[in-house]
Amino acid sequence: MNFAACVKPLTGALVGVLAIATPTLALPSGESEIENYVGVGVRTGLNDDTAAVLDSKLEVIPFEQGSLSVRPAILIGEDFEGRLPVSFDLALDEQFLVFGGGGFAYNFDDSDFDPMITGGVDMAVSERLILNVEGNLIFKSNDTDAEVAASINWLF
Repeated sequence: MNFAACVKPLTGALVGVLAIATPTLALPSGESEIENYVGVGVRTGLNDDTAAVLDSKLEVIPFEQGSLSVRPAILIGEDFEGRLPVSFDLALDEQFLVFGGGGFAYNFDDSDFDPMITGGVDMAVSERLILNVEGNLIFKSNDTDAEVAASINWLF
């Protein structure tokens, strides 16, 4: 089965779910913290084919004005890849935070292990659903690669 042929319908379905769920699953007025989540999404990049993403965020150290987190991800497409960045997260309000950090990208098929920087946003679209959009800059031995990933995640 050609994975690329499935990406457009899956992306359309994700956008449709978000469009329907956002107004009907609005956050309650109480405090909602974006701490730990897992989810699925899609990645596209300059030198890469589109891939499915299994995404996650685990808060390691909370601070008064933010937190330190790990954000492991697995990418499944033409290549099988992993991402392991550490980020500093800064909450702008109860339902929106920005993050930035660095870590490593690993390509399981080619055994490439490359440094990377990451940055993005997490936005609560309901009490349990988190939209994550992030960009990664990967420093490979022969070039630099840029990618953007978006995922919808379940807060736990």
